[in-house]
Amino acid sequence: MKKREIIMGRAAVFIDGANLFYTQRHLGWQIDFSRLMAFFISGYATVEANYYVPASEPVSEENAAFTRVLMAHGYHITSKPVKKIVNKETGVIVMKGNLDVELVVDALSRADQYDTFILFSGDSDFIPLLRALKEKGKEVLVYSTQGLSARELLAEPGIAYHDLALLKERIEQLRSGEGMRTDGSASGNDQEFSLPLPDIGVTFTGSVLKIQPYGIFLSNPYHVKCLLPLSFLGISKYISDLTAIVRMTDLFDVVVFHVNTTRAIAEITVKLADKKMVEELTSRLEG
Repeated sequence: MKKREIIMGRAAVFIDGANLFYTQRHLGWQIDFSRLMAFFISGYATVEANYYVPASEPVSEENAAFTRVLMAHGYHITSKPVKKIVNKETGVIVMKGNLDVELVVDALSRADQYDTFILFSGDSDFIPLLRALKEKGKEVLVYSTQGLSARELLAEPGIAYHDLALLKERIEQLRSGEGMRTDGSASGNDQEFSLPLPDIGVTFTGSVLKIQPYGIFLSNPYHVKCLLPLSFLGISKYISDLTAIVRMTDLFDVVVFHVNTTRAIAEITVKLADKKMVEELTSRLEG
């Protein structure tokens, strides 16, 4: 019973972007943030994802593209400019862009909004926060990797530690041309993070990111919000609960029906174009 309560509870993910950048470099592969969101959505009733990252000025096109990718997949971004501090005695310039305080304040002030706290960082400076949340009765999980996680963090009792290296198959960035670094910059190639917006009639395959009563949000190669409405599933029978027939592991072959560019993050509406999936969903509904 306890396990079920954790799985169906509310999760809040807090990502230390600067720390995760070094973690990915250490691992040798990049995280697909749409797959990461889907990974957590599959285990919790609700997921709030927060990403903290210092911002260099002026903002480059790569940084702006990375921000759009995160926002399109439901991440809330907290950022502040990197400061240049000059040591008056030595003349050495030190770059400062730490957002640890912002992360801690947000985590504590919003503690009543989640049941499980998930931290992406191997920094031992967060141990007082983790202890405070444990005292509040929160489930506390830490995601980092061996070699970059502080020994004090690994030894802290009551903390569920998860090595990102073991999640490679589930969250790795697979498609070429979409490498991203968690400091908000490109991963070393000159290709764009996403394809240009599609024309109406274009088809692609999307995985499930989130299921709502009115439709299914899908991953897509364009890194925009993508909704497959309930009415576009091609099922004539009444559906009272989409979560009863749609699984997080489902793949949907869809066709673009509408493209909305009037918002900060473009949105596309799609229709199900796979007759076999229509039959499968109908079968689940009848079963």
